[in-house]
Amino acid sequence: MDQNGFYSLFEKSPLPMWVFDTKTLRFLDVNIAAVENYGYSRSEFLKMKISDIRPEDDVEGLSNLVKHNAKTRKFFKNIFRHLKKNGDLIFVEIESNPIEFKGLQARLVLAQDITDKLIAEQRLELSERRFKALVQEGSDLIAIVDLDLNYKYVSPTSLRVLGIDPKDFLGQNALQYIHQDDVRKVVADAEQLVTEYQVQFSPFRFRHRNGEWRWIETRATNLTNDASVGGIVCNSNDITERIESQRQIMDSVERYNIVARATRDAIWDYDLHTHKISWNRGISGILKYKSLGNLTDAAWWEHNIHPEDRERVVEKITDHINQGVEFWKDEYRFLCGDGIYRYILDRGYVGFDQNNQPYRMIGAMQDITENKLQMKAIEEQNDKLMKIAWMQSHAVRAPLAKIMSLVDLLQTNCTDEESKTLLKFLAESSQELDQVIASISKNANQV
Repeated sequence: MDQNGFYSLFEKSPLPMWVFDTKTLRFLDVNIAAVENYGYSRSEFLKMKISDIRPEDDVEGLSNLVKHNAKTRKFFKNIFRHLKKNGDLIFVEIESNPIEFKGLQARLVLAQDITDKLIAEQRLELSERRFKALVQEGSDLIAIVDLDLNYKYVSPTSLRVLGIDPKDFLGQNALQYIHQDDVRKVVADAEQLVTEYQVQFSPFRFRHRNGEWRWIETRATNLTNDASVGGIVCNSNDITERIESQRQIMDSVERYNIVARATRDAIWDYDLHTHKISWNRGISGILKYKSLGNLTDAAWWEHNIHPEDRERVVEKITDHINQGVEFWKDEYRFLCGDGIYRYILDRGYVGFDQNNQPYRMIGAMQDITENKLQMKAIEEQNDKLMKIAWMQSHAVRAPLAKIMSLVDLLQTNCTDEESKTLLKFLAESSQELDQVIASISKNANQV
């Protein structure tokens, strides 16, 4: 190729090219692609050095690199950062060879912008790191199975979750690890993937390496038509603790319902955060609120306490909660759904969280109206007895005392034997009557 042909190839190359002086680092010539890509005109380029298109941080050492290449006169290839005229920073792959240009020792440079390529590689690397963080080192168990539920891939988390090395799953069928009682529903859920893109499986039991059964929750996505996956992606979580917790809660609820059915008391559950009170059927039983429902707020309960009892009761229960006292008990009158105030014995237990903060209170209201009325009748009867005793000890004994005094006086002044005998009998009768009245008064006071 003659010189004209070479220059034409240089000038019309689709990639930026230039020639620079290895001693002064000045541009000696640039092609059209360099002008278009970097934004400088040809005349601007010819007034610049190759260091002028480098970031300031990359300039140091450039001169020594050029001198080394000039000395070795070998082909050179590397990646550098360049600056365009508009300030854009790009990554370029430089390839250069030594040449003689107009009597000067120079290098011919071809610069390929690989910024997009590096960005794509960085994104791919970031994606791979994310994949590793989410799939290989995450808390979820990721698996890929075919339509027959044979394992094609299992993430390393299987070793931590199930105690099984992921390599041991490959080629195995998932059903052999699933509890016999759960196989049917797993198969039924899996069959939906023939027509559905994604299916949420019902929780099922999966055998751990140590023989225990772990509850697993799985969401499966059909990616069999995706060439990069070619199977069903299963994202699973170990929910054993959640299932056990729910079971304990259900047992507690069942025990609560049994107790609620076995008692006539109004059982209540007070949420101290929401100030809502849940009631058992006692709210329509002893409290007579037939159509109110089983949920009220604390203000409703407070409002229905008798006005004469309200302040005392509310202040006492508030003090118990604030002071961290677990047990509370009080008696008060409560307005029931039939418009009647009934006497209530209310007892409650305060629950505290791990920070010793009250969060819940459970209790029972018992109708003690009948007992109160009986006590009131007894107290009224006692009042009557006390009045009788007072009358006996004051209204009756006072005249008797006078009679006994007169008898003593007559006995002192009487000289007639017959009269003395009669007065003696009268004195003995008076003393016997006094003893009878004293005994009656004593018994009345004891009652």
